[in-house]
Amino acid sequence: MVERPVQHPFRPDVPAHPLNPEGPSLAARDEARLGLYVHVPFCAVRCTYCHFSTAAFSSAAVERWFAGIEREVALRAPLAGGREFTSLFFGGGTPSALSARHFRRLWDILRANFTLASDAEVTLEANPESVKPTLLDAWREAGVNRLSLGAQSFDRAELRTLGRIHDDARPGEALALARAHGFERLSLDLMFGYPGHTSATFARTLDRLVELAPEHVSGYCFIAEGGTALGDLALAPGGPAVPDDAQAGLYAQMTERFAAAGLAPYETSNFCRPGAEARHNLTYWLRRDYMAVGPSAHGCWNGERWGNRYATADWAAALERGELPEAERERSSAVAVEEEIVMLGLRFASGLLARDYPSGVWERVEARFGGSFAAAAAAGRLERVEGGWRIPPAHRFLADDTIAWVAARSRG
Repeated sequence: MVERPVQHPFRPDVPAHPLNPEGPSLAARDEARLGLYVHVPFCAVRCTYCHFSTAAFSSAAVERWFAGIEREVALRAPLAGGREFTSLFFGGGTPSALSARHFRRLWDILRANFTLASDAEVTLEANPESVKPTLLDAWREAGVNRLSLGAQSFDRAELRTLGRIHDDARPGEALALARAHGFERLSLDLMFGYPGHTSATFARTLDRLVELAPEHVSGYCFIAEGGTALGDLALAPGGPAVPDDAQAGLYAQMTERFAAAGLAPYETSNFCRPGAEARHNLTYWLRRDYMAVGPSAHGCWNGERWGNRYATADWAAALERGELPEAERERSSAVAVEEEIVMLGLRFASGLLARDYPSGVWERVEARFGGSFAAAAAAGRLERVEGGWRIPPAHRFLADDTIAWVAARSRG
């Protein structure tokens, strides 16, 4: 496969590169320039592991959310100043819970206020049970060109444990329906390492997923979050938590099965076929600007980060008072920027590369972390690659531990 040349968005001195054998590809990194995120909080049922901001679905709740979106967009859009967004991501919650009429209304609000690049990646998260022909038509008509389907498992008992309301056949049916409606970039989400999860059931789930041949897979390790049904169960004294070494074994099982099927890891929890990286997520991981609207949404723009109020009612009430709906905002210090670059970039399979950052920024990263990088390499935690550093494949499941190790040593 030959990759088309792409001009580097931040470093005009960096020439075009061919396909990088370890993902994400250099072209994909360059195409991820500016992201827009929209949080749709509505869910039919809250999953037992979920800690995201969600809200009960009702006509009144949807209308109040729409009014909030219109108010927040009016406040945020002038900051964009006509800049072209290279990706748009509808997350949640369950964006596919919106009717076709409501989705078209949301799309009209966004297009009237923001500028999308002609080749923008537009992703919508959907639960398998909500994927229907009328919605698929509305999404395609609007410009959605990538769907992310939450499968989580292909075992009925595990789906009940996770609080999912679809059965084990529905993800495949939804994926086939999406392909029949012209969607060519499809992603499936999986979860592993939750109470009751075993290697045997995971093997069947992985085999079924591979049969469906998605272009992209996100495989997330269960994290026990207090305040969630499954999290509280796992955190209770004597609870059925899966040991760390067992979770590591499940991760290795997943990685090996996907590799055999042509799905390569390009980030610790993300796998894809060539050219199918999630552009929007690359924007986050490369620490580039992204705008965000909706309850609990987090943005990073012109050196500042903000996080909106978590609860939909609190977010909407702030906007109704004429206030920004933020619970927090801070200007990122040079130290924070450097730490975030290292924390995020080392999760890439191909590593943290100097070419991805503006002139001067990488020099500060090297000045601060150079000794830690060398020490980590000597300890076998990092390895040198052309133009940067990466975590060796055998240590990817423990990426966060290595990143924390490097950060601690940089602070003396």
